[in-house]
Amino acid sequence: MTLQSLRSRKVQRTHRLAVTVSAFAAVVGSIALAPASSADDAAPLNGGEPAASQPVIIDVPMPTVAAPGREGMNGIVEIRVGRSAPFKVMVDTGSVGLRVFPGAWGTRPAGVQVTSQKITSSTSRGSLKGALGKATMTIGGVSTTRPIGFQYVNSTAPVVRGWAAKRVYGILGIGTGRYQLSNPISALPGEVGTQWSVHLGGEPRTRTPGLGHLILGAEDPTDAVASFQLPPLGPDGYGALLWNDHAAPGCWTFGRTREHCVDTWFDSGFHPVRVKGAVFSRVPTNGAGQVRPGTSVGLADAGSAFTSWEFRAGRTASVNQVRLAKKGRAGINTGNAPYFTYVITYDTVRGLISLSPARR
Repeated sequence: MTLQSLRSRKVQRTHRLAVTVSAFAAVVGSIALAPASSADDAAPLNGGEPAASQPVIIDVPMPTVAAPGREGMNGIVEIRVGRSAPFKVMVDTGSVGLRVFPGAWGTRPAGVQVTSQKITSSTSRGSLKGALGKATMTIGGVSTTRPIGFQYVNSTAPVVRGWAAKRVYGILGIGTGRYQLSNPISALPGEVGTQWSVHLGGEPRTRTPGLGHLILGAEDPTDAVASFQLPPLGPDGYGALLWNDHAAPGCWTFGRTREHCVDTWFDSGFHPVRVKGAVFSRVPTNGAGQVRPGTSVGLADAGSAFTSWEFRAGRTASVNQVRLAKKGRAGINTGNAPYFTYVITYDTVRGLISLSPARR
């Protein structure tokens, strides 16, 4: 599908009946919380998981805290792996799969298998080595319908030590793409596992902590200012639909340079905006490889004539810092600044990422 055809595409939206988390107990009997082998034979949603008779919306509190070092901020949620006690992990929409750091547990919990198979994953600060594990996972009181692969990190890389010092023992990758691990949310039952939203709280300019939210089973946003149609990647081995969330069709302007529509990657785990590509060679920069402070930056989805996200480049991570490499294949990682301004909703049935205004 070309960007030109995307500009004429209109996204049809439907409104779903919302059942809040306070009503979750009343409907829990209609949603499968056991592994898939014991699930009922309801019509599958997203290619493989059983659908609930009523949509369930679960608000998972996500404290937003200062990241290790002098970087920006990140959202933190609690997760249980097998029968472990809950432990904290950083929420990362820019990667896929759970990486567990040393310190998450002492004795290996019941229901957790760690194999001898080696696995390496990537972060913005380098690669992490570890072993492949497998277990059911529980987020917001809801368990996956089957055991999910994860990486048990056995290194003491700086990113591991930095987060462990804050009593955060892993990274929860909830991207929608294809990877060696699976997004645990995609194995949650019903619509809880097919649509979610992320909003970061706090004040990143001063690195002041606040409360954000990971909403499982999020409603279709009726006030979206932008919707990005992702390229399809087909189903995973369990029928969950995958989408290339590193290739959202974003159209960008920097200062008075002309608009360029390039692959765009929304990433709640990364702090600055990162711009790459020779097409941006005319964008003004300073000597540190950053877009010159004060330069206007704008993002629009390929189906809109209006700019949805606007700011002026600056020096603050998670706010307005924009790094630029004027070579290579064009692409932009948004960093996590838009997650403070917007509620960003992921729909894996239709392959959409939508931005709607956050209400403070």
